[in-house]
Amino acid sequence: TTKTTSNTSPGRQRSPTRSQKLTGSVGGSTTPTAHQSAPEEHCLHVLAGHTGAVLCLCGVGDILFTGSQDSSIMIWDLNNLQYIGTLPGHRGFVKCLHASYAKKVLCSGSQDRTIRVWSLETFSTVKTLMGHVGGVNAVLILESLDLLISGSEDRSIRIWDLGTYEVVSCLEQSHLGGVFALEKFGSPVQVVSGARDRSLKVWDTSTWTVNKTLHPPHYDGVTSIAVAAKHGKFYSGSRDRSIKEWDMYSLTNTMHTLHVHGDWIQSLCMSPSDDILFSGSKDGVVKVWDGELQCQDVLQGHKGAVTALETVGNRLFSSSTDRAVRVWRIDQYG
Repeated sequence: TTKTTSNTSPGRQRSPTRSQKLTGSVGGSTTPTAHQSAPEEHCLHVLAGHTGAVLCLCGVGDILFTGSQDSSIMIWDLNNLQYIGTLPGHRGFVKCLHASYAKKVLCSGSQDRTIRVWSLETFSTVKTLMGHVGGVNAVLILESLDLLISGSEDRSIRIWDLGTYEVVSCLEQSHLGGVFALEKFGSPVQVVSGARDRSLKVWDTSTWTVNKTLHPPHYDGVTSIAVAAKHGKFYSGSRDRSIKEWDMYSLTNTMHTLHVHGDWIQSLCMSPSDDILFSGSKDGVVKVWDGELQCQDVLQGHKGAVTALETVGNRLFSSSTDRAVRVWRIDQYG
């Protein structure tokens, strides 16, 4: 029973209702948005059930997990978008989720300073990892190395062995502020972290030393990182309202778009093809970008800040402080 929008929605050529401006590449000209969808035009469904802001999303197989300020993780069936159940256990906001289909685990990080490892087969807690002295903002599974990486408000990055659940390494003061984002790229795999201190660092996963601190930094906290492996680049989104593009090989900044949202950028994610970038902001909208960082569309519908984004197949999921998760059709963007 998915909700579809009526076929009277405006055509593709409809001009933006209010002029949406953005800066192109560094020093580039200001260009209007190519198209702005009517509110709800591409929204297929709304997942409602959390009693607090939804803060994180994770799709694995045909399941979507959503983590919330209400301390719970909800499970949704991606085949019919129905609620399956809830994973209780955390005693604080659930701030991050990452799953491995190969390892059959889901990892969740919370304001309660713990990380829980859940079995994807039994939906029960396999292990609770303790050690961080601040809320856990980011978790990342490195399947090839059988490791879990966590980033915390305590400024540390911890590396855990997924076989023994022991701490392999603890990078104290990895940044000068809370760690907000973790992503992986390349072969051999490298990890990139983004933090409240405005910086991005690339880590060698064999020595856990910094390969490079990326330059120039953002003007405010780095909240999100998205990797477009096919194109050899990754993007960083910041509270400074800008998106930066980085080359995966040279680790140099190749593009910078300023003030692309009306407030903090809180989440970035790639389309499955790696050709389209989505950004979600505290301003309540999701924007759709092509490979040249030109805005292709603006998705409106949330009644609060957009907190997280996740793509699964031809659908984009966006979570918000409005307690809902919206499901958007994205195959029209390529």
